[in-house]
Amino acid sequence: MLKITVQKLGDASVLRCHGRIVAGGAGSILRKVVLSELHTKMIVIDLALVERIDAGGLGILLGLRESARSRAIMFKLMNATKRVEEILELSHLQRVFEFCSVRELFCLLHRAASVPSGSSDQSNRADENDSRNGSLEWPEAVPAV
Repeated sequence: MLKITVQKLGDASVLRCHGRIVAGGAGSILRKVVLSELHTKMIVIDLALVERIDAGGLGILLGLRESARSRAIMFKLMNATKRVEEILELSHLQRVFEFCSVRELFCLLHRAASVPSGSSDQSNRADENDSRNGSLEWPEAVPAV
């Protein structure tokens, strides 16, 4: 089960993942959410609440990284748990992915705070739970496009 909350911070989108990033339904949900972020310059995948990631999940992250690069969007990971870090090390992918530093996150927050509140694009999204703070939640079962 994977739950994703999208938070717009200026021209960046932070996707907070909760659950497992594994082959199958969870992977397609993550793919759909990332691909729906059309008007962003940076996508940050927050892994703080990711319990498990398998080879299929790593493949999905790699594919999303390449897709973002082809659209001139920066793709970064942040808050990798010990388990996720171990898997990235075992698969020799820790050097393939870029990681968002705490400093970068503070810069994103600062830029977002200086942007007038009505200016973030919230269209083409499902299950808008709290548009006041630019946060959207995607449940596990998002219909396929």
